[in-house]
Amino acid sequence: MKWYFASRMRHREFIDKVVNFLKSKNHSVVYDWSKLGSLKPYPKNSDKSSLVAKEIGDALRDVDIFVLIADESGTDMFIELGIVMGKWMDNKKIRIYAVGKFNDRSLMHFHPAIKRLDKLSDVFSIECPELLTQESAALLTSLDPQLL
Repeated sequence: MKWYFASRMRHREFIDKVVNFLKSKNHSVVYDWSKLGSLKPYPKNSDKSSLVAKEIGDALRDVDIFVLIADESGTDMFIELGIVMGKWMDNKKIRIYAVGKFNDRSLMHFHPAIKRLDKLSDVFSIECPELLTQESAALLTSLDPQLL
């Protein structure tokens, strides 16, 4: 399965660990932005920002599972959500999840394409229950108990 995780940059360590975990289990992530440094201010870093924006947009065309780690603020993750929802309109095979305490923050979280779940482990239970072993549960719970 090909995954993408959208969230705020402040969750990048969490995303990085989840991405590494999935890769260790032979899943792929279409774009791992968690390894990027800050591109802010965007105007000052416009060339790199433009390249990353294009790479993410292109990568979202090839995703099977899109997970939005919801947050009380943030903007870019909603652009990514919009891109993937556009893809869903053309091909309803993609699965889209909004996860966490703020999974009802936006009107679009209530779109029929989106499943709102409390924890990332709920996504794993649906998409790849074989990954929910004792070892992985301990790892995932150590990352952020509120999201898992």
